[in-house]
Amino acid sequence: MRRYHSPKDYLDAARDPATPADELRLLASSVYDFVRLAVAEHPHTEAHVLVGLIPQRIESWHEQRLAYALARRSNMPAQALSILAERLPPLLNRGRNRGNGFQAGIALCNHPDTPIDAIQTMLAKASVSTDFRRALAREATRVDVLLLLLNDPSVVVQKRARERLTTWEHESGANNIV
Repeated sequence: MRRYHSPKDYLDAARDPATPADELRLLASSVYDFVRLAVAEHPHTEAHVLVGLIPQRIESWHEQRLAYALARRSNMPAQALSILAERLPPLLNRGRNRGNGFQAGIALCNHPDTPIDAIQTMLAKASVSTDFRRALAREATRVDVLLLLLNDPSVVVQKRARERLTTWEHESGANNIV
């Protein structure tokens, strides 16, 4: 176990590819939010440690950035992704300083292990803006999410989803996605 003398030492350890899993577990409980973010981004952080990093509330820049990092992790368990889907809707609107929240929402919807019912529930929340759903229709990488957006209340979102599916069908040579 290393000895840390400054916040930078903690951050350097959290970013070091050679840091062992047991040390990452300890760093995940750091008082420094930038260290916890580095642990979330570390490629060797174990899934149960990632789950423990999910913020109770996602409001601040750091909490949004942490949610974004977690939503992009391939080893994030489906149940944890569902928890993120429950906590992100207040950020998925036109509010100020919500860019990382938007990115987290897009990443969450594109994560292959996020349950489609969690995405559907998230998108149905009144706080989730048409702007977010339109951006999702443009950036979605999952066919099931695009199919879900075909039934969106917004005609514009439906149109974007249909266009994306058509483009996808043309590029991949798939038939009858829509």
